[in-house]
Amino acid sequence: MSAKNRLLEYLAEIGANLIKIASAPGRVDFLNTHQDYKGLPVVAIAVNKRLYVAAVEKTGRRFIVESLDLEGRPSRVFDVTDFVPRGRDFDDYIRACIYSLIMMTNVAVNEGYRIVISSDIPIGGGMGSSGSLEVAFLRLLVELLGIKIPTMVLAETAFRAENRIMGIPCGRLDQYAAAYGGVMYLKPTWPPNVDTLNSPPFHMIVVDSGIKHRTANVHPQRQKELNEGIQRLLELDLPSELREKIGDDFETTMWDRISEEEISPYLESIGGTPAKRILFTIRMNDLTKIAVKILKGFPLEKSDLIRLRELGITDEQPRRILCGIINKQHELLRDLYDVSLPKIERIIEAAFEAGACCAKISGAGLGGSIIVFTDSKGNINKIIHEVLSEGAGNAWYVRPDVGAKMEG
Repeated sequence: MSAKNRLLEYLAEIGANLIKIASAPGRVDFLNTHQDYKGLPVVAIAVNKRLYVAAVEKTGRRFIVESLDLEGRPSRVFDVTDFVPRGRDFDDYIRACIYSLIMMTNVAVNEGYRIVISSDIPIGGGMGSSGSLEVAFLRLLVELLGIKIPTMVLAETAFRAENRIMGIPCGRLDQYAAAYGGVMYLKPTWPPNVDTLNSPPFHMIVVDSGIKHRTANVHPQRQKELNEGIQRLLELDLPSELREKIGDDFETTMWDRISEEEISPYLESIGGTPAKRILFTIRMNDLTKIAVKILKGFPLEKSDLIRLRELGITDEQPRRILCGIINKQHELLRDLYDVSLPKIERIIEAAFEAGACCAKISGAGLGGSIIVFTDSKGNINKIIHEVLSEGAGNAWYVRPDVGAKMEG
């Protein structure tokens, strides 16, 4: 049963008076994974696995928040003035969103509601479930308050709720993908810029590895390792042009202006894990810039083909180049960012044996989801069967979907 039908069935069961429902899509982290928090462009695809948030009755000066997806259907209660998060439970995300909306718009939230959440997006599954929750709830809340805000403000309010109020070191990818939908090219540095790309020319399957993860457990460690590498580089006798591009930390470094050729000799000097993290950042970004050209229908230049060959991609047909880039980005996530696991590799291998042409980790890694692409729709059922046989928690054939919306 879909999350929306599960929600409606529950409301009928308890005899609740439905007021409004909003929804937001999950997303797959398509290109340039682990780069938005460095200020680099990323590509996400919002997919037709959605999260629904319903307001079912007014409750005076308090919010009652229920989740149909957690064991025991837990509920939380808090006063409309008590919107400071206590931790990282599902109701803390709701509190943070209220706080963030007040800060962004100066709106007053004086009345509470009974809020019920139902989702088709696996929690901790690498599909941006927390961002979808934040965006869907905020879309509902502004409707209940009778105000209108631009999509950019909706996305940014959700991002600030998680990043600044909850203190989770995420980038803007999840919230913006949930708000805008489609195939989104996001330049996340302030003010963010959003562009729409063509869909990749493949059939897409999302595989839940069955291994749960938390962004808050992955990002801080990689960010720490990047900063260690940056500090080691700054201790070396660098050319002035390169030194000017390297900031005090991963957020202020001008990654988009640093080439592998100019930094490579110095990475050899610092060595170890920090060097791997920096090399990952540069290679992933170079590949993403070429992939975006393909998705926009632009011709590749000779310099693009040279860079692709340097990274082991020798195809010259755009469709096959794109597939090679997806596979190479997974290799970089595995070998230079160390966010794959043996089970993930086995699942991907099973997908290839069943007819997949490319696949990569989606999200922070060390669990979560994998996106698998195939040229033939006839391979879909076989791929799903084989990845489930290899121990995946679930798998779905998906398509790009619209962003946050009110449900009829």
